[in-house]
Amino acid sequence: MQRLQINLLKENCIANKIVLLIGPRKVGKRTMVLEVLTALQETPIEFNAGNKKDKALFQQVDAAALNELFGAAKFTIIHEAQYIEKLQEIIEHILSGSINTTLILCCSFEPAMDEVLREVLQLQGLEMKIMPPTFYELAQHNSLPVEEQLIEQRLVFGNYPAVTEDLANAETTLKEMIQTVIFTNLGVTDRINKGAKLMRMLQTIAFSVGEAISYNEIAEKCDLDNETVERYVDLLVRSFLLIRIPTLYSGHRYELKKSHVIYFADNGIRNAVINNFNPIEMRNDLDGLWRNWLISERIKWNQLNGKNVRYQFWKTHTKQTIDFIETSDEKIHAYKTIWGKKKTIKFPASFQEAYPLIATHTLNRSTYWGFLTKK
Repeated sequence: MQRLQINLLKENCIANKIVLLIGPRKVGKRTMVLEVLTALQETPIEFNAGNKKDKALFQQVDAAALNELFGAAKFTIIHEAQYIEKLQEIIEHILSGSINTTLILCCSFEPAMDEVLREVLQLQGLEMKIMPPTFYELAQHNSLPVEEQLIEQRLVFGNYPAVTEDLANAETTLKEMIQTVIFTNLGVTDRINKGAKLMRMLQTIAFSVGEAISYNEIAEKCDLDNETVERYVDLLVRSFLLIRIPTLYSGHRYELKKSHVIYFADNGIRNAVINNFNPIEMRNDLDGLWRNWLISERIKWNQLNGKNVRYQFWKTHTKQTIDFIETSDEKIHAYKTIWGKKKTIKFPASFQEAYPLIATHTLNRSTYWGFLTKK
């Protein structure tokens, strides 16, 4: 399947000495890079810093040692580069021009580096986030009518390439991915010490997907303290598995002030956590699945198009809710989601009174396409 970012990745590989690819495991980063380099008729040298032997090669990172390590290779790929302690020094050598190769770093966790350096890479377009294929990409590949027929499967199994290309083994693939994340290091210094409790935390989040939830509430259910819950959620956000969205609060009556909703970046991961791959006609969480899929797809689409967007939700102590609020270029849109085409949704009068300039929209099976492709 052709990914929309492939041409940009090719341009970056041709024009720059460093490219940073971030995104979850099994999302196709290596496949994209090799496709680009094959088109350029280049054969790279590859390392995997998730492997102890390869990681040990980067203990000494002066220019001479790196040039000797990379040899005459025009392109070098380092997979799981977030595990390299001296990654920032390697990047600085590349930017200084003292390394002969073009370096492509693939990270499944946000790499530890100076904020200013990270910002430089982002501003120059050298950092690319690679996520599971969007609905638009899948529709381009399969055709829109076919992909619409597959939506029910996407709600259950998600969009990871290994899943969409082999639905027969989707459950096994997704469960293996969950185990990999929970029982291995995430970043170079970040370790999960309580795997069973982390799984219980993820299950609690999964059963409450899209609902306002507090760290204290999660902690009580999982026998963890608030700080550990917040740290684990942050780690999983930084490993691109969870999406955390804060509340909109402007001091109006009954508004929740400090709360979050947490979504999974992919529906398949969410369903693997609770071990529920039943078809949608056998489920009581269909609206939650629909909401998680829509919002994660919209966020991926905005990232793909380089949009600078702020996301929020809204809820009151009287349980009035707005599922999703998107602010971009001073334009604000509020959305409520429901699976059924014929069901009507009423927007809370208190929200419309408090925020009369925010446009409101309903997302159902008849209206979602424009939402997922609107630039």
